Amino acid sequence: MAEKRFDINELRSIRENWNDIPSEVIPEKYREIYIKRKKAVDMYIDGYSTMDIFERTGIVHNHISKYIQKCIAVDTNGYLGYQGLIPYTRITPKPQKESGYFSKLIKTYPTLKDFIAGNFFGDKKYTLEKNMNLKTLHNKFLSECLKLGIQQHEYPFNTSTKGYVSLCKYVKTLQKENISKQAERESKDNRQKLHSTGIGKRYTHNALIPFSVVQVDGHIMDIQYNVEIYNSDGTISKIVATRAWIFAVIDVATRCILGFSVSQEFNYNQYDVIEAIKNAIVPRERMTFTTKGFRYPENGGYYSLAFPELRYVLFDTLMLDNAKSHLAGHTVNKIVDELKCSINFGSVATPETRGIIERFFGGLETRGFHKLPSTTGSNIRDLKRREPEKAAVKYDITYDEILELLEVLIAEYNNTPHSGLDNLTPLESMRKKIFEAGMSPTLADASMMKAIEQLDYRTTTRKVVGGKNGKRAYINFLGSEYRSNELSLTGTYIGQTITIIYNPRDISSVEAYTKNGLYIGTLIARGEFGTKSHSVKTRKNVKKFARERGREKLEFDTPITAYEQSLYDKGKKDRRSATKADIVRREQGKDIPSVVKQQETVSTDISKLKPEVQNAKDLKYDDIKDLDAYALYKIMFGS
Repeated sequence: MAEKRFDINELRSIRENWNDIPSEVIPEKYREIYIKRKKAVDMYIDGYSTMDIFERTGIVHNHISKYIQKCIAVDTNGYLGYQGLIPYTRITPKPQKESGYFSKLIKTYPTLKDFIAGNFFGDKKYTLEKNMNLKTLHNKFLSECLKLGIQQHEYPFNTSTKGYVSLCKYVKTLQKENISKQAERESKDNRQKLHSTGIGKRYTHNALIPFSVVQVDGHIMDIQYNVEIYNSDGTISKIVATRAWIFAVIDVATRCILGFSVSQEFNYNQYDVIEAIKNAIVPRERMTFTTKGFRYPENGGYYSLAFPELRYVLFDTLMLDNAKSHLAGHTVNKIVDELKCSINFGSVATPETRGIIERFFGGLETRGFHKLPSTTGSNIRDLKRREPEKAAVKYDITYDEILELLEVLIAEYNNTPHSGLDNLTPLESMRKKIFEAGMSPTLADASMMKAIEQLDYRTTTRKVVGGKNGKRAYINFLGSEYRSNELSLTGTYIGQTITIIYNPRDISSVEAYTKNGLYIGTLIARGEFGTKSHSVKTRKNVKKFARERGREKLEFDTPITAYEQSLYDKGKKDRRSATKADIVRREQGKDIPSVVKQQETVSTDISKLKPEVQNAKDLKYDDIKDLDAYALYKIMFGS
């Protein structure tokens, strides 16, 4: 390996503070160049020879040095990082200032030395995180300083970086003084990187280490439930909905259900799969139960509640079947790029690869849904099946109650002894393997946490238009105009192609970036599309609804409300329409549809009319504008 001009350990520490730029926001003409430069820089920092780097990227040694210099340049916002690799990005670096009081601090508070070393090298006395990055370490360092009684006007709080640079230098010294610990830290980190990147081959044996292999699959639930249809006269009808799907993520080693998602859609899609994966990583929040008798087990029933130390745990290998939604290109790319895990697909017609999660679904039905009066049973000849549609309405079984039931059933499952685990519960098995046997999983760092939170987000580009006839700058996205003050008032971006990142489950707003990957701001959709949360699918359905009524080119002030009302009208006779109406309502976070809310403001009291206008012939507009149809009928035709 050629001699390095830079200190590799220092570069690795500095790199942990670089914000990764989504390749999607880089202009297409520069994207390949940026990816190659980034790969070359990362390979250099990871210890690859310059010959290996040249063979894989085509970038020569002196260019690598130039790119690294750009990355480690510092401006007013900190390290330029990967942004320096975007072609034609020029930011004048400014020298970074650091205080020299760190050594005195360590001498004054000697426990800080063990605290820093313990966290950095993954001592279980201080942390379960095996490869803590410096940003996380710095945050923990500041918290510890506060616990020791250090005041805000004292070092390190009275410096611009709050002692961060000095902490990095101190860690560098620790690495030299603890070669064996550093070697162990690096080897595990490198092993993880090699093991958890790319799309692997089919997995054929059971994993022993928690979170090393997880399975994901979907299952249609054997139960009927009803939704509420709100009629124009203010009454409510109970309609049986289409059956719902559950998508679960199970840890192979411990049989623990890590997370799940539920969908009311007739056919599920890739976002339902990604949501389940996301829910398996993001720490779980306790649900507030409305059903009498429902409660969590003492340990919470989910791994992040039972073991708060296990927050944002990453998988090594994710097993999926060959279902169409699972195989969506965006799904695969997101999982591989953001989670850094490999994906293994079960072969067609070989369900034994998903046997573990299939057995869970079977137990979920027999222990839970098959005991309810509205169960459909496992098939049409199942003796448990006794007019489930009528039972769903009779017992008023709702979607919210199903969600609560699932929450409790899965929490109980995670606390139920399992024959495949020597009669340990899944959570007990996880505790023994991680906390007693030392099979610690990999935890996400701060930058990856953000990526996980936006795992279901998508990226596209749009051209900024406007400027004619005094019209402010805007973009067109899925049939609606999007604006912001930053975009519209300056006029700077007119004619430019910008990148937007959006959440497919709520496109009322999007996040915008320049062609160089710099953040512009949040763009809001025009009219009702910008005031009501709604998904991509709902937007498309709304636009289709408008076209069918010849209103495609007309001003449509309340398109979502109109579409929602049409679903309520059709839902009285059509289960799918009723279900769609409930989906639209839930996307908006509404408890009561807008059509009902409007009616609540309408008066039914005719006693407030003046005596002289009790006769219908004497009525004027101001007298009747606040009355509903029932009150008008009474006036016109009597009771």
